[in-house]
Amino acid sequence: MGVLFSLRTADRALRIGEIAERMAVVGPHVTRHVQVLEKRGLVHRVTDPEDRRASLIELTPRGREGIERYGASLFSWFTDVLADWPAQDRSELTRLLTRLANDVTDRIARLDEEPEG
Repeated sequence: MGVLFSLRTADRALRIGEIAERMAVVGPHVTRHVQVLEKRGLVHRVTDPEDRRASLIELTPRGREGIERYGASLFSWFTDVLADWPAQDRSELTRLLTRLANDVTDRIARLDEEPEG
């Protein structure tokens, strides 16, 4: 699911190294998972237009449908869990999660802007 989620949130094809970076794992770990996902028809390789020697990993329609279903299932589960919470508590949770997401996004953007090395 980590590979599929990484591809879905990127909303574009990624190199193995980019997926590994997003998942905070090593490339060979991702390579093994990608091979299994390819056999299941959930991802496929496409040529990198910027470097024809390299491959990018892309969700197939079946892979996109699967990760969307998984996300919807999780969302439904959390909705059920929070159903008995008072509206004020749900609102506060939403505020805090939004703040967390924004702070994480800002931190990642700053990392992307930092020179390598």
